[in-house]
Amino acid sequence: MEKNIVLVGFMGSGKTSVGKRLSVALKREFIDMDDFIEKREGITINEIFAQKGESYFRGLEKELCKRFAKEGGRVIATGGGVIKDKENVENLKKGGVIFYLKSTPEKIAENLKYDNTRPLLKTEDKAAKIAELMAQREPFYNAAKDIEIDVSDKTVTESVQLVLELINNKKETEI
Repeated sequence: MEKNIVLVGFMGSGKTSVGKRLSVALKREFIDMDDFIEKREGITINEIFAQKGESYFRGLEKELCKRFAKEGGRVIATGGGVIKDKENVENLKKGGVIFYLKSTPEKIAENLKYDNTRPLLKTEDKAAKIAELMAQREPFYNAAKDIEIDVSDKTVTESVQLVLELINNKKETEI
């Protein structure tokens, strides 16, 4: 079974943009976990958080991680917080190779400047909240990653190219 290419990183780090292009280059199905959940639930992530709570949403993520551990050959963009659950990480590692798309709080704030769809960033000072959340999650990303890529000064095209090079160089792992 081909392993999944799993992209983790903070919201706004480019997981979806990079993932879509990677899936085309590798001729693999692309799954954005947040989009998948929204389609299945019939409401947005914001509405899930508001109506059913964060713990319900995290349960949906956990279910998908278990499912994807058994199915390979995809490019998967995870939600930004999926790595906070150790079981999710274990399942994602079972079926895939985890690439951490690392960025700076400043770059994330710039990327999300006009984005009002992020429930955890419903605050006056987005930049401060981003820095706070990133600091909390950094140990989780570091524990989850197989490979880290600093995307803070890269375009989507450059990030995709780097992932492809790393995949081609990773001979010992079936990807």
